[in-house]
Amino acid sequence: MPDISSSHFEFAFKTTSKSPTESVLKLKKSLDHADSLEDLHSAIAEVRAQREALTNTLDKHVSANQLAQSQGLRHLNLLRAQLGSALSQSHELTSTLSSASFVASGLSSRVRRIDLEQSRVREALDYVNKVIELKSSVQGAQAAIDTRDWDRAAWYISKARSLPPALIQGKFAKAMVPTAEFPDYPEETLKEASKSLGAIFLREFNKAAQEKDMETLTRYFKLFPLIGEEKEGLEVYAKFICGIITAQSRTRIQSRHEGANNISLFYGLAMTRLFENIAAIVNQHAPIVERHYGKGRMAKVLDRVQDEADSQGGLIIDTYWDERSVARLLTEIQAYGFPHLVSSFALNRVSGGGPSRAGSPALDQITGRISEDEVVDLKLVGELAREASVMLNRWSLYRKFIGYKWYDYSNEKNTNESGSVLYMPELLKNSNFAKKVTTKLGPAFETMSTFVFRRSVEKALQLEELPDNSAVYTTESPLVTSVVEDVMYIMNIILQQSLDTGDLVLIKNILNSIRRILESDFVGAMQRKLRDEAPRTVSNISNSNSASSSGIVSRLSTPPLIGANVKRGAGGHGLAGLSGADEIKLRSFMIYINNLQVASEYSERIIKGIDYESSLPFDDDATKAKELLDSLSHSFQARCDELMNDSLQVAFKQVVSTRIRNLTLSIFKNVDFMVSPKSQETAEFNGTLQPSEQFNVEWDTLMAGFTKVMAPKAYSKFISHAAVLLSKTLETRVWSLEGKVNELGAIQLDREISRIIGKVSNGRYKLREKFIRVAQIIMIIGLDDAEDEEGIQWVLTNEERRRARLIRVERRA
Repeated sequence: MPDISSSHFEFAFKTTSKSPTESVLKLKKSLDHADSLEDLHSAIAEVRAQREALTNTLDKHVSANQLAQSQGLRHLNLLRAQLGSALSQSHELTSTLSSASFVASGLSSRVRRIDLEQSRVREALDYVNKVIELKSSVQGAQAAIDTRDWDRAAWYISKARSLPPALIQGKFAKAMVPTAEFPDYPEETLKEASKSLGAIFLREFNKAAQEKDMETLTRYFKLFPLIGEEKEGLEVYAKFICGIITAQSRTRIQSRHEGANNISLFYGLAMTRLFENIAAIVNQHAPIVERHYGKGRMAKVLDRVQDEADSQGGLIIDTYWDERSVARLLTEIQAYGFPHLVSSFALNRVSGGGPSRAGSPALDQITGRISEDEVVDLKLVGELAREASVMLNRWSLYRKFIGYKWYDYSNEKNTNESGSVLYMPELLKNSNFAKKVTTKLGPAFETMSTFVFRRSVEKALQLEELPDNSAVYTTESPLVTSVVEDVMYIMNIILQQSLDTGDLVLIKNILNSIRRILESDFVGAMQRKLRDEAPRTVSNISNSNSASSSGIVSRLSTPPLIGANVKRGAGGHGLAGLSGADEIKLRSFMIYINNLQVASEYSERIIKGIDYESSLPFDDDATKAKELLDSLSHSFQARCDELMNDSLQVAFKQVVSTRIRNLTLSIFKNVDFMVSPKSQETAEFNGTLQPSEQFNVEWDTLMAGFTKVMAPKAYSKFISHAAVLLSKTLETRVWSLEGKVNELGAIQLDREISRIIGKVSNGRYKLREKFIRVAQIIMIIGLDDAEDEEGIQWVLTNEERRRARLIRVERRA
């Protein structure tokens, strides 16, 4: 029996369709489990059968592959034959191309030599033609000069100058151009002709300028660049423009001897005409210069024009300084000590009434209301400051014009990369006029403006008028003294004049002075007025009127006489239930509080509405000016608010606080919250006033007058103080009811307190928030179960809530 191992079976079944592992395992299993010779023969027979099947399969596969391989070999032999033919043809083609390449190389070399010769011929021909053109131009220029045809002569010279300098100076030109008639070299001939024509053009230009013949003047101005005399042409043109500017300015200045000097703003108008004329002339002539001299050449003219502007502008300032006696006036201003403002700090003056005013006066109206002789004439200083402001403003507008046009005139960029920031040209920064403004006119304007504002504040305080006693506060006609309108009117003028100068340093100095005057003089004066008009305490008023606490409450129930024409010292009851001098004093006190509130609002409105961006186009000056204005507004408002809040505290403490406490005591006096159905019906039948009804009547008497006198914002703060105090007194009163309130009483207490809160808050949520503690106490009193208190954001502590529950008598058992 042959030895058959498992490896034979693995080889035999590797190429079968079944899995080799599966077949081998099956045969191996058959061999391993062969228990007899028959089983072994059977397994061997199965192996042989599978081997024969595998052999047949392999034979078929080999036969098929041999056929395909034979076909592939035949195809490759065919391709090899075709490739050999192609290779032979390529060798023949290479030989042919080599011969052609040799011939082409020779042709290309000859073509390049011909092209080089042709280009040299063209260059020579062009050179000869240009020399001929040079010769004809030189001869034509000389002929035109002989016939006095200046335009044609300039054209010939321009044509000759357009030729390359190397050609004009070359040996060939020197040999060919000179003639017996014109033996000089062409370069020398052209220079001599240009010099001769330059002198002629200059003579004719000046002659036309004297005769004001603009057509002839423009004709010769255009000829200068043709002969290479651009610099000379620009100089004489600038001189001509400066002559116009000088003549016009001199005429205006000389007219002051004919009485024009007495005209208001004469020098301001002179400065206006100066810069307007310069701007108009420059704008009109710039296109001509650019067309004939090239872009950026106008800057040369501007440089000379600016020198003339410096001269004439400086002359106007100096004449203004001398004719208006500005130096003497500044000395007087420095010597003025503002006696009324200084003395008022030490005086306790009682304000007096006066007739009401219909409108806000102008500066001359303010100064005209007193007849006393003054060392410094406020009206005169105001006019001179205004005149200086006009001059500074025209200088600012002129700088703005040049700044925006500078790139067109000079071809030099004066903006940042994005074009959003404009920079001032150095021509303006370094000008003599700018220096004179900085050292002379600017400081004078600052001094005069500061004086005008402070003196106006002083005079407004001297001439202060209180509104009529019958007047009430309205948005259209606020209940303030005359000083508010006067000061705000002058402040608006000074602010606008200073911003119109376009000088950031000057603006900063004046705004700082305005802030100092407002906060020190104006607010200080209001502080002294409030001190003088501060109301007496309620106890003093009660003593003077021989009234007890109950008398105060009784007097509060008397309707106020607000709106009636109550005279000082007259009898009757008015603001806060007061009468006579006490009511007048309290009313004046509230009006001065209004002064602070309204002045703060007016200043904010003025500053927000003022125009500053158009006067400050350079760098970030507009942004800095806005910061200065905002700083002025915020600082003044803060100072006014501080004094107003202190004054409201005084008024509240002196007049209202004690009355609110007494009012709370009186309305709940003898009120029983141990309510039975029978006692409730009896009270309703008798028509007894409930605490909330009494409160409404007496609250209106106490507070209604303030709404007619006080500014809305001031009244809001005032009523807020009242709400806080009332909330505390109501809370104290409710705590005192511990063990004195039953279920029906809790309902009544809730109703009364809610009505009182509603009366005071009057729909204003912020005021209702002041009563949140007492409202939560009342809520706890009315709740039947402690579990109902869950889910509420309490402001009361746990101990206070426990204490509030014990106010109900049912919970004390």
